Amino acid sequence: MKTQTSDTGLNLILAQSEPTAEAAYQAHQANIAIILAALHDRLAAHAERAAADPTNWGFAGDLGAIQGRLLEATEFMPPVR
Repeated sequence: MKTQTSDTGLNLILAQSEPTAEAAYQAHQANIAIILAALHDRLAAHAERAAADPTNWGFAGDLGAIQGRLLEATEFMPPVR
């Protein structure tokens, strides 16, 4: 399993280097879990900064942009039935 550090500092598996579709799927799945964990941590840090400056609309704007991107990603996947 080959890994690479992304521009965001996350150590992700190079899924395209996996020999089978199943292994590539698992690598992507693991990478998504890493990204979601990082997002959770960064959201907590962002909330602390926003709490220190509660009149700054920029923090709300940041989350609005992130929410839109997360909705876009969610819409890409079929709904759970």
